[in-house]
Amino acid sequence: MRIAFAFLLLAAVVSPPVHAGGDVTKFEGVQEHCVQVGKIKFGPNTHWSNCSVTKGRWFATLDFLDLYQAQYCLGKGDGECDQRALLVFANRAYTPNAKVILQRIDPGAAEYDDPLLVQTKYGDILTLSARFPGGSVSKSYYRWRSGHWIPVDARGWLRDLSKRLPKGETIKAKAEVWPDADSMSAQATLYSTGGSGASDKVAKVELGLANDRFIVKKVTLTQKID
Repeated sequence: MRIAFAFLLLAAVVSPPVHAGGDVTKFEGVQEHCVQVGKIKFGPNTHWSNCSVTKGRWFATLDFLDLYQAQYCLGKGDGECDQRALLVFANRAYTPNAKVILQRIDPGAAEYDDPLLVQTKYGDILTLSARFPGGSVSKSYYRWRSGHWIPVDARGWLRDLSKRLPKGETIKAKAEVWPDADSMSAQATLYSTGGSGASDKVAKVELGLANDRFIVKKVTLTQKID
């Protein structure tokens, strides 16, 4: 079940440096101004000369913590995004500070989906997604446990799936198949082991979660619908 979110888009602004003490910074302005934290360093004598926030918004509340995203364009002074970053901040209502709890950095051509937090029977799962030219996607998953976000392995289940497929069917070694945490499922196109290309079947997979990794619970083969 998706956790509802409010809609607040902020125009891109060029941000003056805001320094965070460790992973903590002032909450005021985190949706408008870049924060120097972790691998995010910008300004004179740093890898990036400038940083701007292209999107900042609240997206969920969990255990009395309000979660905010901030998407950064990190540049070298030529007006282009050399790299992009997605940061997740946590703020307890009516308190002055925010803590950076997750961040990812991607090539400048990346576009981020809004972070997605879902409630499942395995716990609360957060998905961070980046999309790239040509249609490729990269996702990272985290499970909320004891007040911390724990990374979830989202690739190992593909090896488990390949062992369950009938003879003559396989999936690509680097198949770009990502779990849907909302439905705890995935769908993979199958290929013929003889190398003749895609088969006429897809594998619909019911997923579970154990030891901080997605696991295969059930596989159903169906005909591909063109």
